[in-house]
Amino acid sequence: NNTGGFMLQTMLYLANQRPNESTFHELYNLPPGMSPADINDIKCYGVYGCFPITPPWTVKTRPVSLYPESPSKIDPHFPVFNKNTRDLPKFIDINDPDQIKSVGIDPKGNIYFVVHGYLESGDRPWIQSMVNALLDEDLYGTASVIVVDWGGGSSPPYTQAVANIRLVGAIAAHIIHLIHEELNLPNLDKVHMIGHSLGSHLSGYAGFTLQRDFNLTLGRITGMDPAEPLFSHVDPIVHLDRTDAKYVDIIHSDARPFTSGGLGMSQVVGHLDFFPNGGFDNPGCNEDMSTYIEQERGSFFWGVQQFVSCNHIRSHQFFLESISPKCPFVAISCESYESFKAGNCFKCDRDGHKCFQFGFHSYKSYRRAIESGSIRESSSIKAYLITDAQKPYCRTHYKVKIKISNSEESVMHGGEIGMMSIIIRSHHNTETEKMPFTAEPTYYEPGHKYVSVLPGNDVGIPKYAIVNWEYKTNPLNPLTWRLIASPRVYIEYIIVESLEHKSNLRLCPMFNSPVVADTPNIFRHDYC
Repeated sequence: NNTGGFMLQTMLYLANQRPNESTFHELYNLPPGMSPADINDIKCYGVYGCFPITPPWTVKTRPVSLYPESPSKIDPHFPVFNKNTRDLPKFIDINDPDQIKSVGIDPKGNIYFVVHGYLESGDRPWIQSMVNALLDEDLYGTASVIVVDWGGGSSPPYTQAVANIRLVGAIAAHIIHLIHEELNLPNLDKVHMIGHSLGSHLSGYAGFTLQRDFNLTLGRITGMDPAEPLFSHVDPIVHLDRTDAKYVDIIHSDARPFTSGGLGMSQVVGHLDFFPNGGFDNPGCNEDMSTYIEQERGSFFWGVQQFVSCNHIRSHQFFLESISPKCPFVAISCESYESFKAGNCFKCDRDGHKCFQFGFHSYKSYRRAIESGSIRESSSIKAYLITDAQKPYCRTHYKVKIKISNSEESVMHGGEIGMMSIIIRSHHNTETEKMPFTAEPTYYEPGHKYVSVLPGNDVGIPKYAIVNWEYKTNPLNPLTWRLIASPRVYIEYIIVESLEHKSNLRLCPMFNSPVVADTPNIFRHDYC
């Protein structure tokens, strides 16, 4: 059909273009036969209100010119999942308030709303995985998960989907109000909306509508990489904002500007904004298209979507894992990702740096920081962490400082260039994978110190380290040739700190021996 064809064209266009200013305009163009709406007109949909497109909805940075389609056209669905209805959910009937009491929502439990984004619908596998994870995490068996399925309005053109989430957000707000009234909830503190991409902003509209129309405030909204096109440099009412709930946490995973290939916002809009891997260029997002098609069981369409938006969808993959993580999954506040990687922010509760549980459990650590007075509720916090390239994404952070010896022997030998890697072993004899100290060969000069933050398996408190050094020779540069002696570098000591386990260990080589290329070298504290 025309919609499916236009959707596929959109995906293929993005897959084959290096995003630039023309791509920016191409995404916003209307398909043939579709005319811009009259800005002086107004569209109202009964109890859900009116939706003008006058400023701030249409401004220079937001050249959108469409009204939401009708509720019957979008036809949103709200399936309700609980411990007894994981496979056969009951659906909320917007027009039957009394029916709310029979869909299986326990008023004593947490109520989650999961909201998909552009080009998707409520039956995507990641949504079912999140539904199950949320129900599994509930110890009392009282939680309910409601999926906001607005797939009837999420198809291209993108500008129409952007317009449609305003109406679906209002409908979601009325459903939440209905739940509040029919189930006699004291407040909405246990209601948590979790939205991806456009679903993040949809959740924000629901929160805004609840406050404006019903004097109710959502407990929490999690924005998983809120969509950037048409939502940057605009009035806060237009995008998800920290005022839309009592607690708003954001995961930025594709935060480059759209003209540089990013699909998510870089702007800090929550109480706590997480930037895993700096907020873009996530490990594992550089595979070729065929790999993603294979991961999607041969589906060309979904494989192309994965290829185009690997970084964008990492946000919900990270959040899903954070519900029941296999390691501490900690982030720390810092001025920038570069500063974090350089080891300048590595002690919790020191120099203004705070540690937070990443993702689903972040509110507990955020609340503790507020109650202790170490952060103000008005503060907007940026927190950083590093993930792995594949599941499990959670990693422990190790700050490693290497001091190259300034001894006479080291100085006489001179500096060397190569790749250093480290394996950390714990008191339980578990060990990390081999962790590269730098991404590129580095020159190690006598008397100098080198620092890097490395992600690795969680092994507990470090006991000793195995250092490997790979010498890099250049056949065109005689200064790098080592014809007689084995290439070596003289390390005086290394210091290993664990962010998660708050440990600090100084390690030295036996008898101050040099680290010889391609030979494992053990560093222990009792060698110092």
